[in-house]
Amino acid sequence: MFYFVWNNWVNGQGVYRNVNGIPTLINGINMHRFIRYLTITISLVIFSSYALGINLQKNEGIISGGKYSIQSLVLDEVREIFISLPESYKYSSHHYPVIYVMDGEFLFDLTRSMVEIRAARNYMPESIIVGIPNNTGKRIEMALELFDDKGNPFFYGDGLGQTGKYLKFFRNDLIPTIEEEFRVNSHRTIIGMSPSFGPVLQAFWSEPDLFTGYIVLAAEIGKKLKSGKSIGERLIEEISDEKRSTASIYIGTAGRDIIKRGPKEAALYVDIPKKLKNIANPKIRYKFEVIHEEDHYGMSIPGIQHGLETIYAREIWNIDYRKMWNSQDPAQALSDRYQQLSEHYGFEIIPLEKSFNSIHNIIKTAEILYRQNRIEKLIPWLQLAVEYYPYSPRIYSQLSKAYTQAGKHALAIIYAEKAVKLAQNSEDIRFYKSLLKTLTP
Repeated sequence: MFYFVWNNWVNGQGVYRNVNGIPTLINGINMHRFIRYLTITISLVIFSSYALGINLQKNEGIISGGKYSIQSLVLDEVREIFISLPESYKYSSHHYPVIYVMDGEFLFDLTRSMVEIRAARNYMPESIIVGIPNNTGKRIEMALELFDDKGNPFFYGDGLGQTGKYLKFFRNDLIPTIEEEFRVNSHRTIIGMSPSFGPVLQAFWSEPDLFTGYIVLAAEIGKKLKSGKSIGERLIEEISDEKRSTASIYIGTAGRDIIKRGPKEAALYVDIPKKLKNIANPKIRYKFEVIHEEDHYGMSIPGIQHGLETIYAREIWNIDYRKMWNSQDPAQALSDRYQQLSEHYGFEIIPLEKSFNSIHNIIKTAEILYRQNRIEKLIPWLQLAVEYYPYSPRIYSQLSKAYTQAGKHALAIIYAEKAVKLAQNSEDIRFYKSLLKTLTP
């Protein structure tokens, strides 16, 4: 940086040099003064850097989930598992959908962040994320045995083609363990990429009761299975099967992969949706997509997003909180809207207690009703919120304030005490104690 500044000054207009070629005047500034200015500047930079180093202290780490291990009888090995619970998990008694993510060491954090953001914007329900990393180095076992038009193998490696074994691992080991340890419902999604999309597709056409949502990344739909049929042909058969129950499947590939595969593979992403248009089972949502300007694994970012959009469609997740709080009965409007969503998906979906910098949630709507002095609407709203989140000190404190405003002092104290009790060992305990103190001087 200093070399650049020096040249700007020395070679600029108004620079004079003495007989030895050393600049003595720079744009009217004495050389000694310039050197002194430069020395002070460098000293300040060094001092600031030193101070920053002293002030930067490491506290506890950022927590994105927990790391567990499971002894699999099916795989005959210990598998590492990553699990992330929604923040609301500890405040509710709700049972959540689960998203199982293959290649967990690569896709778990990405999926968790995407789900958190999308749920916070009311695009999908909060979910439990379960990542399955390749800690035993056997990723190739999940690959389907695939062949090109000439009969040449597509995937190579010892032990490939054991997708059935991994589905058995899900059915017998992993899913029962997750269901035993956590509050989950029956809606399960699975994500796989390249070799690890094997169990995703195998489950879709062989064990459709295992999952409801399927996200296939870095897909290969033109390659042939051992049966002689292509992946694309099998997908057409399954998506058009009228006997199948509700499901959603996303098939995505990278534009740079399509360039390598050729026009025949590219055409499938146009032709298959055309074939399915009039024969698809209406209970199955599907999307085939080429993500342009992305490579094999780089497409996972938009691919997961578009996969989640396929499972949880934006036109269905149209939740208008403004309409609710302006209605004659906000609590009933909230209950009705989430009952509709729950009936559509076949599992209970509850509204967000709170979300990042958004008004479209229970707490912010409560604050708006409070500011509008619509206490007769606010109290039923918060009573409903308690049903969704019976362990939330935030909601009980809001109820306390509402009852204070309504002149019901005894109830205000009861709910403030409940907030304090639930907030024990939390960072916000002082706030709730302060609220209670104002009610019990």
